[in-house]
Amino acid sequence: MARLRYDPWVLSLHLIDATAARWVTLSPDRLAQILAETRPVETIQTVRVQAVRANVGEMPSLVENGRMIALAGFSERILCSSGEGMLRQEVEEVLRAFTSIEFSLPQKLRNQLLPFQQFDSQTCENELAAWLKTIEYYARVKSTWRLPSEIVVRLPAGKLAIDVSDRLSRLGWRNAFQVQRGGELVGFTAEQQQAQYGMKLCEEPYRVITFGACGQLTGCSGDQRQRVYFGSLEEDTLRGLWEGAAMETWRRNRITGQCQGCPGLGSDLRQPSLISVYNSVGEQRFHEYPRQQLCKIANQAEGNVAPRMVTARDFFCAPRKVS
Repeated sequence: MARLRYDPWVLSLHLIDATAARWVTLSPDRLAQILAETRPVETIQTVRVQAVRANVGEMPSLVENGRMIALAGFSERILCSSGEGMLRQEVEEVLRAFTSIEFSLPQKLRNQLLPFQQFDSQTCENELAAWLKTIEYYARVKSTWRLPSEIVVRLPAGKLAIDVSDRLSRLGWRNAFQVQRGGELVGFTAEQQQAQYGMKLCEEPYRVITFGACGQLTGCSGDQRQRVYFGSLEEDTLRGLWEGAAMETWRRNRITGQCQGCPGLGSDLRQPSLISVYNSVGEQRFHEYPRQQLCKIANQAEGNVAPRMVTARDFFCAPRKVS
């Protein structure tokens, strides 16, 4: 097994890129190549698949991709989707292929539901009803077949024109899925957001290996910014791309460049209590330390675990060497 710099723990895959004039789909050959290169990395056990929507005919390939990832040996397989086009006969197979399904509001519907936006109420209600129907059907199939896959519905943190959370609570098989609001895992005050805590502590550039649908490594799995690409596995090895000069330069300049103003992504490491450590050791050194150690520091600072005999500063005496 291999170790890469920064100990990445998630492989993120964009199966479809719908930002260009024509859609680009990650081919089975490229997916197989990416899985073969990333599976030997001992810190990566989770694969997160980004599928914005599934058009007619794409659900079977989505299932096959999930099975390929499972056969490659990744124990945690997360499918992130807006749910569009996913109300089809392959629902049971999707739930078996992935260990977790995360639904989010379709972008168009979310924009319509923002406060002070003018929208056609009937059209909005129809689109919301279709989205809720998809979630309810997945919950029904999960319960009927007693499948272990988790279903999580992620809602935006801000107030919406319609109480979507209330609508979700009225669905059948409500116990079969969870609802989480953005910001529930990590909460920053307005002052902390202004100081860009979320962006500085973002895990994406250091802990998440992301490949776009074109098969090239990119710096972020989110949709907040235009993507920057660093090459494909046909051009270099995974280590060469991940630790190469192009991506390292991008990491050094991201705070004043590509990532400026972004709220950041991630969970455990985006804790307000870690900003003092970040400020004392600097961005690159902060992200070089093992994730588990940083999580321990955050938990101790938040009072979630009993303090140890050593101080947080002792964790940062000697960073782990890359093998």
